[in-house]
Amino acid sequence: MLLGSAASAVFALALPAILLMYLLKRRYPETEIASHLLWRRALREQEANRPWQRLRRSLLLLLQLLAAACLVFALMEPSIPGGAPSAAPVVIVVDRSASMTAAASRGSGAAGALEEAIRSVTAALDELPASRPVTLIAAGAEPELLLRDATDRREIRRALGNIEPRYGRTDEEAALTLAAALVRDREGGELWLATDGRFRAKIPGPGAAGIRVFGAGRDGANTAVVAFGLRAAGDAIEASATLVHYGSRTAEGTLAVFPAGASEPAEERPFRLEPGEQRVFTFSGLPEADYYRADIRTADDYAADNAAYAFPAKPARSRALIVGEGSLFLSAALELAGVDIVRADPAAFEPGGEAPGAVDWIVVYGADERAIESDAWRILLASRPVWRIWSASSPPAGGEVVEPADSRADIRPHPVTEHLSLADTHIARIVRADPGPGMEAIARYGGVPVLYAGSADGLPRLILAFDPADSDLPLRADFPILAAQAAEWLGGAAGGPLGRAVADDRIEIGLKSGTARAEWQVVETAADAHPSADAAIEAERTADGAVSSVQTAPGVPGLYRFVEYGADGRPLAERLLAVQAAPAEGIWTEKPFADIDPAAEAGQAGGSPGGSPDSAQARTDASSGATDGTGNTDRIGLAPYVAVLILLLLAAEWEVYRRGAAF
Repeated sequence: MLLGSAASAVFALALPAILLMYLLKRRYPETEIASHLLWRRALREQEANRPWQRLRRSLLLLLQLLAAACLVFALMEPSIPGGAPSAAPVVIVVDRSASMTAAASRGSGAAGALEEAIRSVTAALDELPASRPVTLIAAGAEPELLLRDATDRREIRRALGNIEPRYGRTDEEAALTLAAALVRDREGGELWLATDGRFRAKIPGPGAAGIRVFGAGRDGANTAVVAFGLRAAGDAIEASATLVHYGSRTAEGTLAVFPAGASEPAEERPFRLEPGEQRVFTFSGLPEADYYRADIRTADDYAADNAAYAFPAKPARSRALIVGEGSLFLSAALELAGVDIVRADPAAFEPGGEAPGAVDWIVVYGADERAIESDAWRILLASRPVWRIWSASSPPAGGEVVEPADSRADIRPHPVTEHLSLADTHIARIVRADPGPGMEAIARYGGVPVLYAGSADGLPRLILAFDPADSDLPLRADFPILAAQAAEWLGGAAGGPLGRAVADDRIEIGLKSGTARAEWQVVETAADAHPSADAAIEAERTADGAVSSVQTAPGVPGLYRFVEYGADGRPLAERLLAVQAAPAEGIWTEKPFADIDPAAEAGQAGGSPGGSPDSAQARTDASSGATDGTGNTDRIGLAPYVAVLILLLLAAEWEVYRRGAAF
């Protein structure tokens, strides 16, 4: 038998109160006398009011005590396990976010929280009837439906055992919504959630289904490297690393900086951080290297954010070819961004065989399109990233000049628009034309696209749909920012590191001309990474078989090398990418299960959700079916039956009183 509110047993104190009232009750014994004059009034009063007399046998007292006891029992919400229908589905959602790689509960014997949660779910599955169908969903950037209404227990255990953590961003809301839709309105259905409690989504109401939470992990501590940067200082490199400590106890350890390929740190610092403290550490005199790694060594429950990578600034300046008239403002902004400028008048210049190798990317601004239609120009423009700036005085074929309806700017996230706002910018005329396949509008002004970005043949393409001379943009701070970010994005195809990315994120890569194949090669990953993380990953391809300029970052934190090969198999270029876990997974500012429905949490750990020595045992009780998340998963409530019994007792009590058998 299960009790939903054991604390209600405190109302049992009413039973001694009933007994006390009977002990203090004034009693008048019935005596037959010949005359009331013979009644010894004083003696009678003395006998009748003497307190603390021995209780006499009373049926009325017994009935009242039974009714009070039943009422207290009903307040404790009694229930008994009830067998769900054999066809009632069970939908299991497994949280496999990066935080599930943290330490397991003390005493669980599991290597991590994910393994602990899967063990609990597997143990609970063993107690289900073999005929109950099971649906398995793994949470991730998108929910993954691993099994649908499976009844083969070996298949289910195998699918559970094959679930691996995902270090990228996790959409828990989507996984729970899918699970609730699959179990809703199916009689006796249950929704099981296996998580460490750091679930950033509210459990949706699944209709008639019950919710059962399988908790794992502990309320531990995490020290994270949240920022790591480099700065050139003469012939040496200076570095700064920012640490943050999430936890209830002081953290002590060592922060070390390793140059590329070094087994020993170039410099290290001891640290001591109080709960919630953030501190910046600086390092100077570092030797030159292709990359650097900041690494912390401490007693940490979550290791995915213990390392960070940084790349030195590219020493060589990129070179851009401006085809057409150009402008003084654009040239100044590009030179400020570290770009060497080469100008070419298409009416007087025809590119030769050495031209493609002399520039990194091209700006077409104010040039007559008919003058660059020759084979030599087409070959050059197809081999390099291109930034086209349309002009109202010479729009492209099929284009029209429009005036914006208002000055409202709509900016989409993109490397070129990262710090742009176009606030208070006035644009008089905009060219509206077909930007070509693969181009998307990343900025609109007055409802009209003004900036397009995309790729063609694996190379980045950028279009500014208005002449800067038709606006006051060159006079605003946004213009040099736009030029610098465009130069960085377009010039990325010329070489240099790819920077940083979150695991499994989609990133744009400027490919070298002639790239026939590409792959991700592992340079180094976390020590506890899955063995498959060391294998090379073939680059994604487009529908026509070419290497795609949009790739998915590797799924395990670490350092990777993106290598491009030509048709003859020779390497054309290689660039480094630092992959990190989703930052939100390591921000442990709240207690586990803080965002989970309290009713479901109560069934998860008996009031001890992680961090305490008995949490592992409490979760074992939850997984064995000792309790559930909502009180209606697989239990039959006894309160209605107790209420009927109380009514019968009250009726019997009235009948006893009416017949005068109260005493």
